[in-house]
Amino acid sequence: MSAHRLPQALNNLYQLSLWQETLYSAPKVHGILFGVSCVPEIPMPETWLGYVFNQHSQIPSEAALEQLTKVLMDGLSQVLAAIHQSDYTFCEAWSWDDSEYAMFADFLQGVLLVHQAQEKQWQKAWDTMPETAQVAHSKTLQQCLSMMTTFADVPLAISKKSPAQQPAFISALPQLFLSLSNTIERYVGLSGQVASYLPNQFEQFTQR
Repeated sequence: MSAHRLPQALNNLYQLSLWQETLYSAPKVHGILFGVSCVPEIPMPETWLGYVFNQHSQIPSEAALEQLTKVLMDGLSQVLAAIHQSDYTFCEAWSWDDSEYAMFADFLQGVLLVHQAQEKQWQKAWDTMPETAQVAHSKTLQQCLSMMTTFADVPLAISKKSPAQQPAFISALPQLFLSLSNTIERYVGLSGQVASYLPNQFEQFTQR
């Protein structure tokens, strides 16, 4: 089984036992950094650093938190650099295999966690677009969120289908999975399009 390809900063971080039980899984934190990178107007660190902590975890010392903040900011820079280079090679480790659900599911849960938490910022940026652009991009956003939600928790997605619908849905999942990496790219592209309407913003993503 291939390992989820992490930004180097996270790879180094998760070799330290201090953080292995304090933070969410490495793929989920990668997804959180990815989600932060895709907010049309990237939020300040103090608004999202708390997203990475596992529930009920004990917060380390202030010195350790300062070091963690630096590492996460380095990780965010690495994620942004990969996005600028259209580098989505981390998806290559994902496989449609029961034993590997957690690999992509955790990453997608991280992305969706940020999208939900930063929904007001997304909406604020969305409202700057002309109505025609909103209509054009709305379908793309809905499709991206639907796909990511499905594969963030496959058993839950199956359970939401009626008994009559479940067999066909389950049969379709492997084929749908093949377009998951494209969904990630579309989500990034959409974020860049929305960000381009914000006033006084430098372009964050390579135009497609």
